Amino acid sequence: MKKYILISLFASFLFAGCVKDELPEPDPVDPVDYSNIVINELITKDTTDPYFLNGDGSGADWVELYNKGTESINVADMWITDLAGDESGYEQIPNTDINITTIPPKGFLVLICGASDAGGADYPTEIRDGKIFIDMGLSSSKDNYVTIYTPEKVQVDQSADFNGLPDDKSFGRQFDGQDDWDVLNTKTPGASNDNSGPTEGKLVINEFMASNDNVPVPGDNGDFPDWIEIYNTGDSPIDMGGWYVTDDIEDIMVYQLPTDNSELTTVPGKGYLIIYCDGLGEGLHASFKLSSGGESVVISENGTTISDGYTYCDAGCDLPNPPTDNSCGRNGDGQNDWVIFTPDTDTPPTPGESNGIQ
Repeated sequence: MKKYILISLFASFLFAGCVKDELPEPDPVDPVDYSNIVINELITKDTTDPYFLNGDGSGADWVELYNKGTESINVADMWITDLAGDESGYEQIPNTDINITTIPPKGFLVLICGASDAGGADYPTEIRDGKIFIDMGLSSSKDNYVTIYTPEKVQVDQSADFNGLPDDKSFGRQFDGQDDWDVLNTKTPGASNDNSGPTEGKLVINEFMASNDNVPVPGDNGDFPDWIEIYNTGDSPIDMGGWYVTDDIEDIMVYQLPTDNSELTTVPGKGYLIIYCDGLGEGLHASFKLSSGGESVVISENGTTISDGYTYCDAGCDLPNPPTDNSCGRNGDGQNDWVIFTPDTDTPPTPGESNGIQ
């Protein structure tokens, strides 16, 4: 009997070993794409109403990062320096709290630089009290650039030259995530830069409705369709003929607007164009409907890159999911902030008209 028991146990171990060896390898984890993380604003001497007070009452320097993409990105383990090329001076963003180091789409993260306690001791690079501290002070007389790198020390972005920056003035991109830098009128750590109003001569998604039971929409649409409102931020008309519109941020060529009817597809200067999301697939009637459960609204001029686009859902997306007969739109035409527009209130949905609140 013992002999049979030993044979059974041996067979069990052998079988278990074979099964373990035959388990499939786990899929490799996709590398993080840091290309949408940019340096958006910085200050070298923060004196009036400083973002963070040192122990002696003075203001600490800071650098603001911005996520210009459509997906949240955890910047933990990225490197930052004011001495590009000298790796001994690189500081690594701590990885101890993913909730602090993750930047949502179109979101901001402020890194407090060169902070010190009441005794003058420098704060080490760490996360403390929900804030990220970097052991690196900025100087408008000795420094020129701030640079950020991937965890593998591949350069991601570099600021413009801020040498000579006046005290208590921040230096940042004129429009969040875009190329032009300037001394800003107002410091805005953790918020849109002061100069970032609507960019002139650009088409943007201004408002949309994903579930429509009762809200009339101007134009020849026949019922109560879902819709996307396009706004022209400039003074000159722009023809959208040939542009693409989609409800899938991963497939931006779902529907192409016609190229042979500019009278239909032209957006007047400071004007609006309604795209009906009713599934018809002709003219200004897109070949899809918007989901009341949440998805995307995207426009693309060339079918390759996103000209303007957002995800919307109940939680964790770029924009909130508007309830039935409510729309989601910019708080003022072309502006950065988005709000919900509700019927029978002072701020109802306004398809084809100005989002007049601010």
